[in-house]
Formats: sequence, structure tokens, C-alpha cells
Amino acid sequence: MTLFVYGTLKKGFENHHFLDAAKFIGNATTKEKYPMVNVVKAYPYLIHQKGQGKIINGEAYQIDEKILNRLDILEGYPEHYDRDEITLIVEDKELQAITYFVNQKIDFKNLELLEEFVKDELFYIEDI
Repeated sequence: MTLFVYGTLKKGFENHHFLDAAKFIGNATTKEKYPMVNVVKAYPYLIHQKGQGKIINGEAYQIDEKILNRLDILEGYPEHYDRDEITLIVEDKELQAITYFVNQKIDFKNLELLEEFVKDELFYIEDI
């Protein structure tokens, strides 16, 4: 199955090692707009409101059930995150993938909406 990651599972981030056994498909964007916010600064929340927000930049990976089970534990699925299928654009081709959406209600109307989650030096001391 294909997985879309947009936060700490991306290359160069602290949870990427969970994808060591996965096959990198390529850099990806969502076909539809979604709101993504960075409320806690350490990791983003993707909100399941298709058609609102921005096109999200991330990465696509081919994963198996074993990797998915480990990610479910990491992401607190289904207590903290839900999973759903979305359409990605990878190298000008459409691809179906699963991704994690935060399952708590977040009023994002007055929050900055992100296109991409990037490292913040304040939270990555090992990079200094």
C-alpha cells in the first residue's frame, strides 16, 4: 500500500527511521487542498476537510502491514489520528495513498495554514 507522510516521518526528521524498510516512491503533493496546522510546533496536524486549506507537500512510500502497524502505534491510531485514502500527485501521475488525519476538532479558521512542515531549530537541538 502507499502512504503519504507530511510531518516527522519525512526524510531528515526524527521519526523517519520508522520507514527504513519502506520503499520511497517520490516527493508528492495532495491533489486536493487540506488544512494543515502546526499548533504544538513539534509536529503538524492534517485536518480532514478536503477542499479547504492548501495543497500539501510531502513524500510517498510503499509500505507493508508490519510498517503500518508500527505507524498506527506511533500515531496513536485510532485514538489520536484517523486514516483515510487521498489522491496524490507524484511526478505528474495520480496515485491513491493512505495518510493520517488528526481526529480532534481543531478550529483552524484563525490559524496559519501550512503547505509544508519544515524543521524549527528551537525543537531540533541536535542540529545545532
